[in-house]
Parts: sequence; C-alpha cells; structure tokens
Amino acid sequence: MRLKLHPGLDMTAPMPPLDDVLNQLAQACRILEMEGHGDMTLGHLSLRDPEGRGFWLKRNRIGLGEVLGPQDFILVDFEGQQLAGQGGRHSEWPIHSQILRHRPDVQVVAHTHAFHASVLSASGEPLLPFTLDADYFADLPRDSTEAALLTTKESGDSLAHALGPHFAVLMANHGITFCGTSIAHATCVGVFLEKAARAHMTGTAAGFAQRMPSQATRARRHAQIMTPAHMDHSWAFFCRKLAWLEAQSGGSPAAVFSR
Repeated sequence: MRLKLHPGLDMTAPMPPLDDVLNQLAQACRILEMEGHGDMTLGHLSLRDPEGRGFWLKRNRIGLGEVLGPQDFILVDFEGQQLAGQGGRHSEWPIHSQILRHRPDVQVVAHTHAFHASVLSASGEPLLPFTLDADYFADLPRDSTEAALLTTKESGDSLAHALGPHFAVLMANHGITFCGTSIAHATCVGVFLEKAARAHMTGTAAGFAQRMPSQATRARRHAQIMTPAHMDHSWAFFCRKLAWLEAQSGGSPAAVFSR
C-alpha cells in the first residue's frame, strides 16, 4: 500500500532559481528539527541537482536546525566528489547517491535519527496503526545492515534495495531514511513517520487490548487521507509554524533547536 506519487519537480516547466529551491530545502531541514528529527549535528537532506551533476547535500558540522540557506549545502557527484559549496561532506553520502540512482522518481532523500522511529527500528515489530499517520506506512520496510555508518556504495545499495518502491525505511538500531518526489513530500513523510512511531510506542506501553483496523479498512483510510492535497496542506502548516517560531527569535530564517 503506497501513496500515489506526489507532484515533484516538473522537468517540462521552467525551473525556479536554484537558490530558491535550496532555501526551501533549508526550510525543510529546520522543520524536521522542529518536529523531532534533530540529533546534534547528525542527519542530512539532499536534493537531486536539476542539471544532473549529482545532488545538493547538507554540509556537515551543523545541525538540521542550523541550516539557513544555500550556503549550507554542497554539490556532490554520484562518486562522492564535492563539486561546489563550502563546508564538509557527510560520510554517509552513499545513502543519497544510491537511492537517487535506484529511484528516478525521487527528488529528495533524508536520513535522520528521529527518536521514536529510531527506537522502533530495533524492535523487529511492525508499525501498528494507533493513529492515521501509520496508514501511509502499512508495509514499512527495514534494513538490517550492521554497519554503524553507511559510507560505501555497497551499503547504500543495500539500503536502496530495502527501501524498494516505498518512501521510508527503518535502519535497524540506527535511524530512518525517507524520501519524496518533492521537498514538501519528503518532509511530510518524515514528520508522519515519527508521529506514527511515537503513537506506536505510547500505545503499546499502555498495555491495553488493541483494536486494530483490518487491511481493507486501512487501505480505504489510506486512499482517503494520504493524498497530494494532504501533503500540500501539511507542508503549508509546517511552514507557518516554523515562521511563527522563527519570529520569536526576531526574524527569519533563524536557527531552531530541539528541546
């Protein structure tokens, strides 16, 4: 059960200036920090380069909430060579290169250590649908790679194969990787997955008898709520929430730090 492809970059339409796209990607980084994906300077997002040179990757040594604009991304080719931008390259760049190679529909790839989803990754249990958020991830895959860091093409390929046709994968005892056909889509996938994992852990810890919907019911719920319109409305809400939070710091963009 998968969401139909969310509208991504329309390659037949005039492309917006790259700086505008990277500003939106920076905004996505701060939204993810705001929504529970921050883990010190760990975690990274990438965007497929519109000119086909590789991908724009968040630079290292800063957290997701500290990504403020185009200056915080570097251009990396599919062999891992840094072609442009200031700052260092995350060692797990193969996560991005190999998923983008295997999934031509994907424009954005993210890897984070969202707390609840990361803990769930170690359990071996399926993600239970305590809330509607889980109905997007009815067949959530896992990658069982034992490496602490995915720094080789081989480990990136393994993760890409585990992801398959889905938009998110649990990385056992490590974290999560998620992606999308647009910046908004990928961001929402990440937020919804962490929400679903938090509900799963809260619900199972409560110890009450579970009343879970059938697969047919879940498929119907999936079709009703997980739509491109839902993604667009959610992205717009997250942008407004971020703008309000940044305004409390005196302006936008501003660094966001998880509590």
